[in-house]
Amino acid sequence: MRRIVRRVAIGLLAVLAVYLVAGNVFLNTGIGPWAINRKPERFTLQWSHGLTWWPGQVALWKVEARGQVRRVQWSARADHARGRIALLPLFSRELRMPSIAADNVDGTVDRVDTELAPPPARDGGWTLRFDRIATTSLTGWRIAQLSLATRGEASFGIIKQLRGGPLEVLPSQAKLADLRISQGEQVLLKDARAEATLAIARHRREEAPGLARLKFTDARVQLQGTPSGMGVDLDSSGQWRGRLADLAGGTLALDLHWRRGEFQPGGHLDLSLPLDASRGATHVSDQARLRAQVNDADIAVQLELPAPPESHGSVHADLAVSGRQLILPWQANTLLPRVSGTVDLDWRFDSLSWLGPLLARAPWLTLNGAGRVDAELKVAGGRLQAGSKVEIPDVQLSALLAGHQFRGQARALGRIDEVDGTPRARVELVLPSYEATAAQAADQVLVQGKDLRIDMDAPDTLHSFRDSAQVRVRFADASVPDLRTINAWLPTATLELKGGRTSVGVDLELDATGGIERGRIGIKGRATRIRLGEIALAGDFDLDADLDNTDLAKRHFNLDGTRLALRNVSMADADRAAGEKWWARMHLKRGRIDAAAPFSVNANVNLEMQDVGLLMALFMRHKEYPGWAIKLADKGNLQASGLLRAAQGAIIIDHIEASNDRFDVKARLHLANKRAKGDLLLGWHALALGLEVDGQQHKVHLLKSRQWYASRPPLIDKSMP
Repeated sequence: MRRIVRRVAIGLLAVLAVYLVAGNVFLNTGIGPWAINRKPERFTLQWSHGLTWWPGQVALWKVEARGQVRRVQWSARADHARGRIALLPLFSRELRMPSIAADNVDGTVDRVDTELAPPPARDGGWTLRFDRIATTSLTGWRIAQLSLATRGEASFGIIKQLRGGPLEVLPSQAKLADLRISQGEQVLLKDARAEATLAIARHRREEAPGLARLKFTDARVQLQGTPSGMGVDLDSSGQWRGRLADLAGGTLALDLHWRRGEFQPGGHLDLSLPLDASRGATHVSDQARLRAQVNDADIAVQLELPAPPESHGSVHADLAVSGRQLILPWQANTLLPRVSGTVDLDWRFDSLSWLGPLLARAPWLTLNGAGRVDAELKVAGGRLQAGSKVEIPDVQLSALLAGHQFRGQARALGRIDEVDGTPRARVELVLPSYEATAAQAADQVLVQGKDLRIDMDAPDTLHSFRDSAQVRVRFADASVPDLRTINAWLPTATLELKGGRTSVGVDLELDATGGIERGRIGIKGRATRIRLGEIALAGDFDLDADLDNTDLAKRHFNLDGTRLALRNVSMADADRAAGEKWWARMHLKRGRIDAAAPFSVNANVNLEMQDVGLLMALFMRHKEYPGWAIKLADKGNLQASGLLRAAQGAIIIDHIEASNDRFDVKARLHLANKRAKGDLLLGWHALALGLEVDGQQHKVHLLKSRQWYASRPPLIDKSMP
């Protein structure tokens, strides 16, 4: 019997000796890291040296673990770590370490750009079970730009099955003393202490990816400390510059309890932040306060922010968020419907650029520059209530309308009115003076004016205003400083504006993206001088254009219904028109401008003219007509219709047919590069005259002139769209 016992003892000692040799060789050569770090992009474990003195008992020195989960990289370091590995569970594919103790622990957590996707789930994965990873000497941690220095203790437990299996975080806790939180060289919180607990119920990745894991989480965080204060100074440009400052009097007290998807009643946040502001020789110290309280049915939030020195104003908010749930993914349009309360704001902002995206979905409307905002808001269920109002006395405004950039200093007024028992939000933007330029030529002023108004109307929900706002833009009697700037859009070889006094007015209705849904534009010209081909004209005009169904993206302008009135039209060449002045009225039954290159105009026109003299003068000087033909020029008003086209540097009129009870006229004319080419037919009872023009050459047809005109080819196909 003794021999058997001795042999067993010798055998066990031999096994132990083999284990000690193999185990320590494993820990102190490259074999250990090679076996463990098979997927270094996901997990690595390094140490300087190690020791195992009993099966399952391991000690490591200078330990560093690194890993990445999706976009989160982490690392942990310890001077010394020791633990026990349960051997029997290894036979059932489970690595169980009932306890791990570490000394002088610190670590990091960072978010990186490159995502490491988890491997596809499959059966047969090993189970990792670490019941208790503990330290009584936690010295610090860095989370992105935040650094935590402390004296603390923590314990953490986790169970994870590899290959996409379930995860569970066992009840864990941490206690931190002498906590100091900083960002770079700036201290955010000092002399703090914190306690936290965490547990996550067993679940699979597909059940709760990412932050959705919070619905399986129980956690509590308690934090008390002294926050740094905020110092602000007014710089030479008139803007407030903020800085963190070591000011006395700040307090932070936080106690939040989270259980399976919602905050628990009794949680609270109390923050008192000391402020120190300087403006020249004036110096003011005050406190900003933030308080949040988790109640049975809601979360109450209160904010108080005093005004800077020599500035009136402050911020007071008293809000309640219904429910205690945190809806993920967190978005403003899911939070706002839960918000009720009041906000009183009177504050000067260094930049108001954040207002533009609140008002308009597309960037056609922008607000910039520093400015003061005075607001009294009443909110119920995320909806502004009647009586709410906002005023911005002065803000830089830029609006992109129909390819033109309008700029000026604006006054903004917003209010909630009750219409038929329903609140509606209305915003009024008024520019006492403004300038407009082409979007692609911002240094050339096209229009100058006063009193441009932009009115916006929408349901009062804060998060949907920019998507549902109806917009109206109006201005009148804006001047065009130099009419010749419009020549950039005209076929100047044929039509050129020379000068005159011109004013513009518009009334547009826009959608939320800045597109024109309907509207009108009015242009008035006085003593306007133009060159049409080689003919110099002068006179007055009034244009009233309908802009319904305009496509700004493609720069297509629908001019159906446009009306043009001409008065006091004269020609500089006395031989061509004998010093007469005419009037004419034009109505576009159908009209379209394609302003994108290549520029083109197509229109179906009805005309009423004082007489035929103006049309005759476009073809040939009056003195070159037969005497009976000249007598037609003063035989009364006539009605006409025809087609107009402008494209490729040419202006074409065709199918002109005019008549009254005494005579009839037909015409077609092609103007390009100061050269006129066309046909004219004048009929008076039994008499008729045909005129063929080609530049300076004129050919008169007196015999069978009507047949001649009918045989001539048209310049525009009547079937054009």
